[in-house]
Amino acid sequence: MNTYLDCYPCFLRHALEATRAVNQDEKVQKFVLTEVMEALKKMDLRAPPPQLAQVIHRRIREVTGIRDPYAATKAEQNAYMLDLEPMLVGHVQKSPAPLQQALKLAGACNAIDMGPTRNWNRLEELFDQLIKPSVGRFDLDALEGHLPHAKRMLYIGDNAGEIVGDKILLSILKQYKELDISFAVRGGPILNDATLEDATMVGIEKLASVISTGADCPGVILEDCSGEFREAFENADIILAKGQGNYESLEQEKGIFFLLQVKCDIVARDLDEDLGKITLYKKPG
Repeated sequence: MNTYLDCYPCFLRHALEATRAVNQDEKVQKFVLTEVMEALKKMDLRAPPPQLAQVIHRRIREVTGIRDPYAATKAEQNAYMLDLEPMLVGHVQKSPAPLQQALKLAGACNAIDMGPTRNWNRLEELFDQLIKPSVGRFDLDALEGHLPHAKRMLYIGDNAGEIVGDKILLSILKQYKELDISFAVRGGPILNDATLEDATMVGIEKLASVISTGADCPGVILEDCSGEFREAFENADIILAKGQGNYESLEQEKGIFFLLQVKCDIVARDLDEDLGKITLYKKPG
């Protein structure tokens, strides 16, 4: 998916947020924004937004000297969701259709995203969205039709905090069918995307083999990924990719299931879906 000029305000907003999180000096903040604007001048709009975000956030880390500007935010998001986990597990298990409910919950957890514009300010404002998600297109029949024939699954995660919802879905998938699941996280800090440390914090390794994409990109640029990830990608019988960043960078790949909350007009138009909707979309092919 190409980058659009509409993406530029988002790049600038989260550049400012990331810098403010680690440095309250307005001169430093202004310098970072100036550097980001200079970087944007050189960007090729044919690249997907996550690839441009990768370049921008590398520059932010260079200027601030902070390896992970969102470290405290991610720890807070993981802790909050772990506190909610027993209640969310109960909500799924009480459902007459646990797999469908777990998919909706995992999709709703994609709201925990520091990249696109958010409809919440405090984590506590999210709870109703998690248990009463607004659902749009949901290709559940396609997924349920595919699962019985699958042995190896690649589940590509997105954000910290959100991965607790992924963990709940993984547990239901394991009950639904015996699957060899690889759960992929980012290869380095970028926004509030989950890394190996986050996966360990919430206990994903109890349900899946945790691997890294090998790249500090808030999406998947296959040529930049590790051999381990590419092997898992090529050998998977089923791929489930979470979030807008994974959709923006992989939407040209056929046969992938995308599970996300639609958070911007560009993705809404691309998916022909309304803003805020939880969508399970199978790429044809």
